[in-house]
Amino acid sequence: MEVFKFAVKFGIQDLIDACVSYFEESVDSTNVCEFVQIAYSYNFEDLKQKCLKILVEKKEEMDSTKIAELDKNILFDVYFFKL
Repeated sequence: MEVFKFAVKFGIQDLIDACVSYFEESVDSTNVCEFVQIAYSYNFEDLKQKCLKILVEKKEEMDSTKIAELDKNILFDVYFFKL
């Protein structure tokens, strides 16, 4: 996460792309709430879709308080997400 923040701060696109690729590969029910917020903040569409899918499919495994803390627009998209 620190590398991603550094890359964004200094506009290093190759490093940003590498971090997003890593996020897409490593997203799971334990870190999806963090990654979905990044996806929405920076408009990473592929990461958004992967996160939304996990939020829908694995919601029983996740901490409901973390889900409740998500932005309303994310929760709206989760509600209307089509598998």
